[in-house]
Amino acid sequence: MENKYDTFMPVLTNLIDSIEKFNSIYNNYIELKNFYGSEKWFEYMEIEKIPVKCGVLTEDQLFDMIGDHNELLGVLLDLTSKMYKNF
Repeated sequence: MENKYDTFMPVLTNLIDSIEKFNSIYNNYIELKNFYGSEKWFEYMEIEKIPVKCGVLTEDQLFDMIGDHNELLGVLLDLTSKMYKNF
């Protein structure tokens, strides 16, 4: 049991820290999701050469991020259900 605790506790601590960090910047996700496919996004896509990093103007980068977010949401819902059952 001590070994199980020693294995579980650091992962729990890391998860709590990660969730706090994730929550603190979650508005970035909302802004990026709203930007993807917006008039401004299409306007920027029309510019031929942008002298700065602009991966968010590719079709795949934000699309994949939104997909990863949705997949994570499903995992978290399943995990939350499992956690409540063992509360």
